[in-house]
This record gives sequence, C-alpha cells and structure tokens, in this order.
Amino acid sequence: MIESDQLLQPNIFILFIWMVFLSHFWLKDNSDSNDRFRRLSLRYHPERSVVQASDIEIDGCCQPGDADAKKRVEAFAIAAEAYEVLSDPLRRAVYDQYGERGLKNHLRGPDGCIKPYVYHGQPLRTYREFFGTENPYADLLDNFGNTRLPDCPEPPPKKKDEPLIKALPLSLNEVFYGGVKKMKIQRLVLVGGDGDDCGDDNNKGATALEEKILSIPIMPGMPSGMKIVFPEEGDQGPTKIPADVVFVTEDKPHDIFQRDGSDLRMTAKVFLSEALTGTVVTLHTVDDRLLRVPITSVISPDYVKRISGEGLPLIDDPDHRGDLIIDFEIEFPAYLGSASKSLIKRAFDPREIEAEEERHRNKSSFGNERVHRMLLDGKMYMRANKLSEMCRP
Repeated sequence: MIESDQLLQPNIFILFIWMVFLSHFWLKDNSDSNDRFRRLSLRYHPERSVVQASDIEIDGCCQPGDADAKKRVEAFAIAAEAYEVLSDPLRRAVYDQYGERGLKNHLRGPDGCIKPYVYHGQPLRTYREFFGTENPYADLLDNFGNTRLPDCPEPPPKKKDEPLIKALPLSLNEVFYGGVKKMKIQRLVLVGGDGDDCGDDNNKGATALEEKILSIPIMPGMPSGMKIVFPEEGDQGPTKIPADVVFVTEDKPHDIFQRDGSDLRMTAKVFLSEALTGTVVTLHTVDDRLLRVPITSVISPDYVKRISGEGLPLIDDPDHRGDLIIDFEIEFPAYLGSASKSLIKRAFDPREIEAEEERHRNKSSFGNERVHRMLLDGKMYMRANKLSEMCRP
C-alpha cells in the first residue's frame, strides 16, 4: 500500500527545485513569474487541495487526507513566499547572489545596510493580492461562463408575439346579472421541449394543436370595450414568447332596449290621441318584471320619460342601478273626415276652450252648492225628529 506521505513528499521536493529554476531562468520576466505562481497556487490552494485529496483512492482505500492537507498548506505557503521574493527585483537579486541566508540577514550594499526580508506569513493574502479573490475556483467559473460548447450555438433572443384581440359579445342579461363566461380557444403548444437545450432529439421544438377553455369573469354592469387579458396564452414556439390573448367586451343587440352606459333606452309608439290625452306604457324589464308607466303629460316629439333605478347595475356599486329612459314615437292618422276635423278645431279653438272651462267651473260650483243643501236638509230633519220625540207624551 502506498502512503499519502510518499505521494506528496516528492511534490514538495519538486516544488523547491522549481523555485530554484525559476529564480535563475524563468523569473527574469515578470509575466512568466505570474504564470508559474498562478499554476502552483491553484494546484496547492488549501480549499482546492482538500477536495482533491479526499478523492484519491489507492488500492481501493480512501486516504485520510489530514496529513495530506497539512503538507499541501505548507507547499502553498512556500509558493506564496517564493512569489513574494522572486517577483521583487531587489529581493530576487539578493537571493540570486547570497541565497536564502543572505536574504534574511543583514547585508551591506553599495547604498548602505540592506534590511533583512521577513515574510508576513499570510499566503492567502499573497493569493488575494494576486488574483483579487480567495476563491480557488474563480478561474474555473470565469472560464465556464465565457465558454460555449461548439455544438450548441447561442440561441437567438426570443421575441413576444403581438396580442391576439378577440371580441367577447355579451347579452344584456349577462351584463345585468354577471357571472363566468367560458370561451374555447385553439393554440399550438410545444411537445418536445423549447429547443434551447443541445442534443440530437429531432422532436425538440415540435408543436401540436391544443384546445383550451378559458374562464372569463363577468362583473355586473361591465361596460362595453373593457379588456380581459390572459397572459401568454397564444401559440407557443421554440423561438418566440407566446402572445397575450385579449378579450374585448361588446354588447349584443336587444329587441327592446339600447344600452347607454349604465342607462337603458327604449322607444314607445303611441297614437296621436294617446299623446294628447295620456296613456300607460307597459313593458317587460331585463330582469323579467312587468312594469307599467303612466303618462299624464302631453307627449311632444322631444318628450322623454326617465325612471330612476330601472337601468343596469353600476360597475363600481352593483347595488345601485342606472335609469330607464323612454323615448316616444307618435303615430299620426293617415286620414281625417270633415266631422273629425271640425271636432278637433273646436277642441283647439281658444273660445271653445274658455267656454268649456267656464262650464266646468259652473258645474263644479253648482255641485258644491247642492251638496251643502243636502247636508243642511239632513241636519234639519234630524233635529225635527228629535224634537218630536221629546214632545211626545
């Protein structure tokens, strides 16, 4: 069985040989010294070395790793100290001429005494100053982030399709009561992945037709032209983002009513005689109630009857409703006889109107006088009867 000390000891010995070789040949160029220190420091970094040592198997046996890690830490410290010395021109010159003993002791130079070199003892500090981080895997992460497999090209950026606008016709009953409306759509969906992953699967990016039921909430009093958006429910594809499906409400025609915001309008047809003398408009409301609207005023062409609270629910306050507005269409007779014309003329003659009003006043006065006389006669009769009873023996 091969011991871990036997594995690592030659590596440290080789490291010392490399440092001597570097000091005399390679380290004459700072760029070469940087490359050599980069390799050695990454190889013997404590965190990186622990992982590597724990994975070593010899004869089916895993090595303990504690002693190995200690030796690797020592090798890492030696590499850091060597870089501190050999990367400095003055220290390198002293080391080349006098060796390690001359470097760490007082020497007299041409300009006076040379201060002895003392290593600060923090190899990770040297590593951090060189790499800008203490993470031993930073170089791997950088390379991985900047590398793309040759057989997997960078996919083009996906672009979202334009929204799909669909009409949503609503009846007055649906607007009045609210609820949920079901709409069926057809779209293409991916069945073999989105095509971003590398591979030889021919089904990647394939699509199939799918039917889907969308549930659309309808609020009482929902106005026409309102948009209900279902995000990314359009056709799917390997190179695009599905479009949004947008439903726009619109009112279905009604046999009687026309919508005007939260109000309802309707047109009632009346004859000329009804327009002049009054009538009662009978209709069925949206919620299937029978409504009778008495008209006592003279109906002119621009006359409008407004009934509060008989319209559609308010979108902001469904407990309150708009108004019912009744317009009128007056039907005129196609023919009038001479007698009818004479009666109409008399009815609209100011003198006849004044005489009729006078007769009406007289009739009312005569009727009131007659009522008073009848009441007085009744009281006198009652008193006479009472007196006769009192005088009766």
